[in-house]
Amino acid sequence: MKKRLFYVGALLTLSLVNAQQPQDSTDVEALKEIIVTATKVPIEKKNLGKLVYQITPETIRKNQGKTLVDLLNDAPGVEINGNYSTRGQNLGYYLRGGRNRQVAILIDGMNINDPSSFNGDFDLRLVPIDQVEKIEILKGAASTLYGTAAATGVINIILKKAGKIPFQGSFSTSIGTNSSQENQELNLHSLNTSVTLNGTTGKVNYLIGLHGTQSKGLSAAESTDENSPFQGDPFNRVNSLVKLGYAINDNLKLGVFTSYDEFDTDFDEFDFVSNGYVDADNSSKSIQKRVGFTPSYTYAKGELKLNAFYTEIDRTVAPSSDVFEGEAYGFDLYNNYKFSNTLSVLAGIAMQYQDMFQKTSFSSIEEGSAEQHFYDPYLSINFTGGSGFNLNAGGRLNIHDEYGTHLVYNVNPSYTFDIAKSSNLKVFGSYSTAFVTPTLQEIFNKLPTIEELNPEEVFTVEGGFDYKVSDKFSINGVYYYREETNKIGFDFTTFQTINDLGTFVARGIEAEALFTPSEDLQITTSYGYINRDESLLLKIPKHKVNVNIGYEFSRATFVSLNGKFVDATDDFGGITLPSYRVIDLFANHKLIDKRLTLFTAVTNLFNEDFQEIAGFSTRGRNYELGLRLNF
Repeated sequence: MKKRLFYVGALLTLSLVNAQQPQDSTDVEALKEIIVTATKVPIEKKNLGKLVYQITPETIRKNQGKTLVDLLNDAPGVEINGNYSTRGQNLGYYLRGGRNRQVAILIDGMNINDPSSFNGDFDLRLVPIDQVEKIEILKGAASTLYGTAAATGVINIILKKAGKIPFQGSFSTSIGTNSSQENQELNLHSLNTSVTLNGTTGKVNYLIGLHGTQSKGLSAAESTDENSPFQGDPFNRVNSLVKLGYAINDNLKLGVFTSYDEFDTDFDEFDFVSNGYVDADNSSKSIQKRVGFTPSYTYAKGELKLNAFYTEIDRTVAPSSDVFEGEAYGFDLYNNYKFSNTLSVLAGIAMQYQDMFQKTSFSSIEEGSAEQHFYDPYLSINFTGGSGFNLNAGGRLNIHDEYGTHLVYNVNPSYTFDIAKSSNLKVFGSYSTAFVTPTLQEIFNKLPTIEELNPEEVFTVEGGFDYKVSDKFSINGVYYYREETNKIGFDFTTFQTINDLGTFVARGIEAEALFTPSEDLQITTSYGYINRDESLLLKIPKHKVNVNIGYEFSRATFVSLNGKFVDATDDFGGITLPSYRVIDLFANHKLIDKRLTLFTAVTNLFNEDFQEIAGFSTRGRNYELGLRLNF
């Protein structure tokens, strides 16, 4: 059965290769690379003094079958721990060796988080890729623009927008297997379905997105007895998104949005008596509700924009009956003023309020007893000189209700040398500081002798280059050095929160090369190296290599082969997990030009046997087949 399934997948891929269809002209349209995250306003990539990794709409379209987390895990300098496990596995976001609390997650530029979670981070399992237009990853300290948590990087998830015609939409569905390396029997335990409707009528535009995911069959923990496998732990997710816009005139536009995201998952647990994982009957349910208001006003010299939001997150765990509830609301109001074609100044103020409720068998936190709020005025200056010199600099004052004020700033110059008509070299450097506010869990559990918890402080120095050798080849690289002080930790005698003394250092190298030998073939490779204190390197690989080969066999058929090498890692309990290599195959074919696309994927093609988290299962070779209909 395993061989038959493998041959069927291979034959399907070959059949796609031999088909012919006309190509959508927009597929090859050359557009300027525009970045938003680095400056909060659209700017050409060539004028940036930092490397921003983009997961473009084209990348998402050509890699159908990949999740949002899969795509993030392919980015240089990014490691998403837990991505190869069950869909319900808790995820670790490690950018440049930083952890969840040091990574700011944005949706449409708005900083979002879960005030009730231990790290105060946002759960990426809530977001389906079908609702995402593109993703921008800004690495390094970025608290000047984005405040707390933007210490090692920013992930900005940009959702889809309404189309320009009155009505259009898409429907996609896929079915696949969900098997471990040991159990490769054919099953159809994974199902994804998504519907999107959008359009513009007069002054009103709208977008409606619905999504559902189901997976089962794979156990969260891995049994050590092959004769007694653990039962599967199912994962179910539903999402809905509504975005409405109204253009009062060409300058003044109003926008509102609301979303509902929910997932349920079963999970196993560690038994301290047997000193191993057991097949427990645990379940967790997480619900997120978001609403927001996003008006903007454009005038001759600039733009004034407001992002206001309210988020409510409820999590429950059974059979322990643990309850975690968090709420956050706030706004980010900023104005970008253009003094000239080369000089602009962005000034803004951000505010956020957080509160939580918790009830477990170990502790309770009453609503209002562990809350925090802060106001952050900030200023950023952008200079894009025609001579090749560019400069971004700014500062932010964090005004917190517990620890008072904290100032961060950044200076980021760059210079571009024009070498030939299609060749240029950009060199850049930056000095940036950042901060991470204590979470509500930490504020509530702080050591009584500590009057106040101070924010974690981070500064990063980096330097690099971006060399476009020709239209067919480009390469970039960056070296960074980061120091973290005043880290928030624990007193192991009382198990309460303290500010750690000392300085923690991280340094690393990132490099990426893009080779396009022909219009049909593109090869992208990236390498990341991280060196930091061993105690903070748990689950984080020192070396990671990604390779992507994409080939357009015909005007209708695209096939990509993705491979990665992940270095050995240390896990809790003094366990060392060996390095591993994973290769994935993706293909899509336009059955009807611009209307109907068939896609297929074979992940972990060679059924690599590995663990990314000690004691937990990892997905083996799996197959997915789906279609996408545009109407």
